[in-house]
Amino acid sequence: MMTVMFLQTSFRIGGAEMMWVQLIERLDRRRFRPIVSCLYEPGPLGKRLGQAGISVYAHLTAHRWDLRVFLRLARLLRREHVDVLYMSDQPLTQFWGTVCGRLVRVPVLMSMVQSSDRVGRSRRRWWINRLTFPFVDRISAVSETHQTYLCQQERIDPGKIEIIPNAVDVGRFARTEGTAQLRRDLGITEDEPIVGIVATLKIEKAHEVFLQAAASVLQRVPKTRFLIVGDGPQRPTLEALAKRLGLEARVHFVGTREDIPAVVGLFDIGVLSSKTEALPLSVLEYMAAGKPVVATRVGSIPELIEEGQSGFVVEPGDWRAIAERIIRLLQDPALANRMGRAGREKVMGYSMEQIVKRTETVFERLLNHR
Repeated sequence: MMTVMFLQTSFRIGGAEMMWVQLIERLDRRRFRPIVSCLYEPGPLGKRLGQAGISVYAHLTAHRWDLRVFLRLARLLRREHVDVLYMSDQPLTQFWGTVCGRLVRVPVLMSMVQSSDRVGRSRRRWWINRLTFPFVDRISAVSETHQTYLCQQERIDPGKIEIIPNAVDVGRFARTEGTAQLRRDLGITEDEPIVGIVATLKIEKAHEVFLQAAASVLQRVPKTRFLIVGDGPQRPTLEALAKRLGLEARVHFVGTREDIPAVVGLFDIGVLSSKTEALPLSVLEYMAAGKPVVATRVGSIPELIEEGQSGFVVEPGDWRAIAERIIRLLQDPALANRMGRAGREKVMGYSMEQIVKRTETVFERLLNHR
């Protein structure tokens, strides 16, 4: 049986973390023994994995400069006889995972890269990636577009890259349990359309563009409600902007949610206003729920959304174009329904079952090669 350690800073609720949790939960236990390690606290998703009987190690470091992480992680890798170390590309996990993995001779080191472009990226992460990637056996990209970016901008050897797309549990988003109660809890009536965005409140997600578009939409469709799902460092700034735009009564900041299928089930339209993306899980979730999508032309989004068929793609920062597409969909329910159905058909190629099998195949091939 192969032992695979998944190394993260913390398993908080986020797109990449949720992807890993679903992957870990579905690995074939007859062939794989997953272990989870967190440099800091396990987070709610780490606790969920622990409750499912998966070994979870946390608090390997007390702070960024705690050098004791070196001994703790190295001992853990050796004690658990890890065959594959799968790391997130956060600076600390990437650095310590590579150093300790090579020191104790873990057969396969693999890094998951979820980012694209350098908006909001620190020079520290850039330099650590440059230093460590030569010593990593494989780097996972989420699409062909992402692979091209990594080769051209990060100067990664194409032979080191495995394409493992993000995935979505399509079945969970086909169900609508809880949506009616959630609508009542939010105080939204049945005749009020809902436009939503699911994204961590970080600068690269450009929620201010979403809010500017919301203000424009309300001039034409005043009954519209807007849901901002997620939390993060930009929340105070965005709440202040919503107030300045006079949107307090129409925009709901609902924070981090674990019932994402029910929340997305409320949407009439899913939006993503990001400045940069790789292959965003939120767009896959909108499509799995059969919702038309309005998103920016960044990363691999044009690979997901066929313009005018399953949604609309606009240039980053163009809130007027986002507002125009939202208004068009709200005023043409037949078009919105056609796009939603087309999106759901498209997303079937990104099912969790397919991605789990692909990842298992990569693990076995790499270990057998070593």
